Amino acid sequence: MRNLLLGVMIVANAQAAFAQDQAFVCYYDTAADYTSVEKAPSSSKVGEVASTGRSGDKAYSYVVSAREETACPNQVPLGTKLATTGAIVRQESTSCTNDDVSSAEPAVLGGSVTVYRASSRSKGVNVHLVAATSPDTNYAVFIKCGERLGTLKTDAKGRADRTFNFRTDGLGAEIAFEIVPEGGAGAKLQSVKIAN
Repeated sequence: MRNLLLGVMIVANAQAAFAQDQAFVCYYDTAADYTSVEKAPSSSKVGEVASTGRSGDKAYSYVVSAREETACPNQVPLGTKLATTGAIVRQESTSCTNDDVSSAEPAVLGGSVTVYRASSRSKGVNVHLVAATSPDTNYAVFIKCGERLGTLKTDAKGRADRTFNFRTDGLGAEIAFEIVPEGGAGAKLQSVKIAN
C-alpha cells in the first residue's frame, strides 16, 4: 500500500511540473531584430508592441504568452501596437481553424506564428521555426483551407524565420496555419488558431 501511495504522489507531482503558458517580454533593437527575452512582470499586457524609451538591444518590447521563451519572433513589426503569437506544433492535418491543436504538453513545439495588421485589408505573419523540423528542408506555408503563402527553408539545425503578407478578405473570425515539408520529408506542423 505504501508503494502504491508513493507511486501516486510521484505521478501527481510529475503532472504538476508540465510547463504551462507564461508571459515573456521579447526585446528588439532599433532595427526590430530580436535580442533577448525575460519573464514578464505581472503588469505586462500580452500582445503589446511598445518602445521602451531605451536604445540599444532593448529599444522595443513585445509581450507573448507561451510555453517556452523560444516563441519570440526574430523580428517584430514596429509600426503596430498589437500582435498575436501562437504556437506551432507537430501534428497532422486537422480542421480549417485547427480547433483540436493545443500547445499544452505533450504537444511537440515546432516554433511560433506572430500575426499583426499590415494594412486595413491585410495582415502579416512571421513564421518562426525552432524545433521539430527537418534540417535543410523547404516548407510550404498555408493559411488552413486557404491560400499558399510561400516557402521557407530550414537551416542545418532545423530553424527558419520568414514573414508573409496575406489579404484578410473572405477569412473567418479565426485563422490557422499549416507548414508542410515539400517532397514529403518530415512531419507537418500546425499553428494554434488565432483571432483574425
